[in-house]
Amino acid sequence: MKRKFLALGIGIILGSGSLLMPMSSTAYAVTNKQLEEKKKDIQEKRSNVQSEISQKKDDLVQIGEEKSAVQKELDKLELTIADTENKIKEKEAQIASAKEEIKKLQQEIAVLKEQIKKRDELLKERIRSIQENGGVINYLDVLLGAQSFSDFINRVSAVTSFMEADRDLLRMHQEDKALLDKKEAEAQKQLEELNNKLADLEGMKKTLNGQQVKKNQLLEELKEQEKDMHEELLVFEDEAAILAAQEKAIKREIEAWNKRQRELEEQRKKQANAQGNKVGSAPEITNGVFMNPATGRLTSHYGQRWGRLHSGIDIGKGGRTEAVPIVAAASGSVIKANFDRSYGNVVMITHVIDGQVMTTVYGHMESLSVSNGASVEKGQLLGYMGNTGNSTGPHLHFEIHHGPWNGSRSNSVNPLRYVNY
Repeated sequence: MKRKFLALGIGIILGSGSLLMPMSSTAYAVTNKQLEEKKKDIQEKRSNVQSEISQKKDDLVQIGEEKSAVQKELDKLELTIADTENKIKEKEAQIASAKEEIKKLQQEIAVLKEQIKKRDELLKERIRSIQENGGVINYLDVLLGAQSFSDFINRVSAVTSFMEADRDLLRMHQEDKALLDKKEAEAQKQLEELNNKLADLEGMKKTLNGQQVKKNQLLEELKEQEKDMHEELLVFEDEAAILAAQEKAIKREIEAWNKRQRELEEQRKKQANAQGNKVGSAPEITNGVFMNPATGRLTSHYGQRWGRLHSGIDIGKGGRTEAVPIVAAASGSVIKANFDRSYGNVVMITHVIDGQVMTTVYGHMESLSVSNGASVEKGQLLGYMGNTGNSTGPHLHFEIHHGPWNGSRSNSVNPLRYVNY
């Protein structure tokens, strides 16, 4: 939608045939110098905008590279996090397996404990038996109490077995206790190691997740910056397109201005040739509502004179022998261009300025270069300074009226409010 409005705006600028002058009646309201200055100003603005566009494009490239780098880091983090999660799962499986092993070990430990308990009871019984027999078993008495040699051999064998059994019982008891302690220590150590590794991996995953969050935040910030820069770039591109259209329109205005000046010059030359006289310089076209209609010195002011209203100002020829051009003070339409007993050869022009109707009057001209009903532009030749009608010498009588001209000149205002002499 924004681009559609831009295209419409450019179309209006180019289609109007004038950037600075919305209506043909004001097409020459500025001087060629002003148009050239305006063109230069727009060219400078275009150059600045192009620099901004170039900078924004460079910034977009840089942000794109930063986004790419951050995305690569995120990809690496995702792989590392996935690997860590796999390791965590492996450790959790190992811990589960270790717990199963510990469970089995605990069952074995329970059996060992039962065996130790039984041995403890057996040992206690042996000790009680020893205490009941005087504190120490006298194996020699057992041997000497034999009834025969065969009984002696049997008794020796029995005593030896009893002694070895006692020693085996004590040794087994000690070994079972040591094995119990060892298995319990190993199981606890293995579980602690697995839990420590699991804690390390979970800590690593937490750190990696934190890094991932920060990288994602940075990526979103870069995306937002990229979006803003794209919008800014569109604004600058729109401005560049409008400035290009403005420059094109101003170039057309300059060409039209130069063409019209050549036409005016040709018109003056033809008029001068027709009169057989040299033509003086026309007044410079200036900015503002009205320009000076002729060159020369102010010889009479606006106001009361000889008991009646002098409804304009007089610009004298001042002894100049060449033809002095009279030009339109502003663009408008000629409502009168003929001879009048009072004004002599006179031209009256109606103007519409800022919605207000105004009228200018040019009297006592030597000859007329426009006709009734013609459209004239600011600075266009109307005729030459003369001494026709009720006049005492060659001069231009110039009037400005707020509204239409009337016989009583009641709408007249002092022209020096708009022109400088």
